[in-house]
Amino acid sequence: MSIENEAPKRFDVREFARTAVGSHRSEIDLEAFAAHPLDPATVRMLAYLRELERQTMTYLRNVLVTPTHKDARVTAFLTTWAFEKFWIADAFDVIVRAHGVDPAAAEQLPRLRALALELAERATPIVESFRANAIGPDVIGVHLASVTVDEWITEAAYTRLATVDPHPELVALIERVLEVKTRHRAFVEPEAVRRLRESARARSLARRSLARISWPIGAASLRKSDTADFYETLFDDANIDGIDSRVQTLPGLEKLHLVRQARTAATARRPANTVAHWLGRTASTLGHTLRHDRKGGANG
Repeated sequence: MSIENEAPKRFDVREFARTAVGSHRSEIDLEAFAAHPLDPATVRMLAYLRELERQTMTYLRNVLVTPTHKDARVTAFLTTWAFEKFWIADAFDVIVRAHGVDPAAAEQLPRLRALALELAERATPIVESFRANAIGPDVIGVHLASVTVDEWITEAAYTRLATVDPHPELVALIERVLEVKTRHRAFVEPEAVRRLRESARARSLARRSLARISWPIGAASLRKSDTADFYETLFDDANIDGIDSRVQTLPGLEKLHLVRQARTAATARRPANTVAHWLGRTASTLGHTLRHDRKGGANG
């Protein structure tokens, strides 16, 4: 059954916030990792996954300057969602450091790309605020669809990692993390479906916006080589097709192959003038987006 055909129960946002899941540190047995360390490739994946979970705060900052922040239920969910993801990242941080690895190394980018990223991060909230507020409430469906797809991708990654390296302590932590993520999906999946189903404009926006995201959310701020390793280690054709099939159950997204395209982009060789190419493409995309949304707002 597709999620479009399910009859979701009303999600209790108050209860979700009241029962927010905090630190996982007390449940992590570091002595077990000292006695039986994780494979180095697993540690690298945990460092990368830590960064993805940490990128939530940047994403949230950009979202909450848009009409999404005016929806009390969505805002209450997103703040608790970010809180829970912070503690997931913290758990990964503890394990990675216990293996003698500095997880902050994943943040170290080439100088020019780091500068370009810093400029983009400063400009994005301003640009997103003008753009999204011109669009109006339909942007909420886009944000919820984005979170839904990202949860599907990270859940698949965690499930695969537990299979690749079935260390008992790691598996136990991943099971707890997946329980947390089940809480997240209980809100975003039915809300994304409802909002996309009710608005043709939201569906159109989602088709364009989701196709431009560098999945998973946060990957654009990390080293491309690490994202390539993420896809090559944790995703094969079967689970990529599985996630894309779920994406296609969202109203208006029937023809998208988001994860397959993201893996192709992440693992492809880039031209020698990588930074110039990236800056040029980003500027071109931003200009096109603003012109298109301005036109859509005038016609809407």
